[in-house]
Amino acid sequence: MKAVLLTILLLLGAQLFDGFAAATAPEFPLKASENRRYLVDQRGTPFFYQADTPWLLFTKLTETEAKDYMARRKEQGFTALQVMLTGFLGMTNRVGELPFAGTPPEQDFAQPNEAFFAHVDRVAAEAQRQGILLAIAPAWSGCCGEGWAGRDKQQRPAPLNVNGPEKARELGRWLGQRYGKFANVMWILGGDNDPDNARTEIRALGLGLKETAPHQLITYHAASSHSSTDVWPADEPWLDVSMVYTYFRGFNKAWNKSQPDIYEVSHAEFARIPVRPFFLGESTYEGEHGVWGSALQARKQAWWCVLGGGCGHAYGSPNWNMPSNWRETLELPGANSLKHLRALLGSKPWWKLLPDVNNTVAVEGRGPYATNDYAVTALANDGSFALSYLPSKRALVIDLTKLSGARVAAAWFNPRTGETTRIGEFADKKRHAFEPHADGDWVLVLEASR
Repeated sequence: MKAVLLTILLLLGAQLFDGFAAATAPEFPLKASENRRYLVDQRGTPFFYQADTPWLLFTKLTETEAKDYMARRKEQGFTALQVMLTGFLGMTNRVGELPFAGTPPEQDFAQPNEAFFAHVDRVAAEAQRQGILLAIAPAWSGCCGEGWAGRDKQQRPAPLNVNGPEKARELGRWLGQRYGKFANVMWILGGDNDPDNARTEIRALGLGLKETAPHQLITYHAASSHSSTDVWPADEPWLDVSMVYTYFRGFNKAWNKSQPDIYEVSHAEFARIPVRPFFLGESTYEGEHGVWGSALQARKQAWWCVLGGGCGHAYGSPNWNMPSNWRETLELPGANSLKHLRALLGSKPWWKLLPDVNNTVAVEGRGPYATNDYAVTALANDGSFALSYLPSKRALVIDLTKLSGARVAAAWFNPRTGETTRIGEFADKKRHAFEPHADGDWVLVLEASR
């Protein structure tokens, strides 16, 4: 009877969390927690950052389409969207409007196009109504000449460089004044590149935003394998949140071929001083790069960052570019499976988790480090529970003495389906090997009890 009750409670906890999340919107704006490890809303409620990356939402979709898109992602458990404000250089919105006066790359920041930004206003208001965080990149730097920093594909100076620091700061002030009224907005400076092609201008943009919208958080999207804090000084005044970005060893599609794994960069970011909340902002997209873009890879990336000390993650798919079949792409299996990650974490105080960097909890069976098949573990700071993510079936040896309480209850959580299978309760707290009953990726759930 006790075993049946535990299983029922675990399943009901996940179901109740889904209903609670749908009914209770965050009270924006967000801020860093007191220990600066995660984000909280104005009530002090921890905010789990589970973002989708429809980067071209503002430029490719109508207001009605954007409303539908956001509603479906909310149903799937996403709490945030990462979007570009102005798209790629030279891109217009659906009705042919450019964001500023002038012919690209001669876009004049002092002359914003009201028609362009009025559409953004309406979409931002809808996101706020739905309780969704918008993480907005105001001037995407670009990796390959397609962005607003450095040089364009014809080697002409890009708009940030053409306008210079003073106009960049004024643009930041203007954006802060206009969008400061939206409590559900945070900002992403940069965009797929390190800042040295326009460092002074990007810094000025960030300072301008902070002047007129100090309540809105700002992060930086660096080049792959770099985090925000890799490329900006520790005391950068506008940088509130760090973003990590990498693929994995052996991934040869990125411009930087030396890609550490997500848990490696997460552990490194967790150790940074000063402490900042961080999340995975970009990695492999489901549905791209053949077998690398699998539903399994999407789950690996999310679990690796969250159990590596992050306060959330971003998921990607071909919907970054809003193809004509975007409604169909919304239903990719990886995206749908991530609601189970949020449900499990939402049933526990996930913000207490500390990464098992020194392998004192999971002592054997993790698999080879610096591979795409490594098992990661995190333990609550009070020893009340631990989670281990196994990308594939193996025996993972756990030192149960690291959990508090006289007993430890163990269960397998299926991150593909959300189903929980009870293993048992252990009064003899010692090292114990846990192995899932079937192939696939699994989460080992350990909870201390009296």
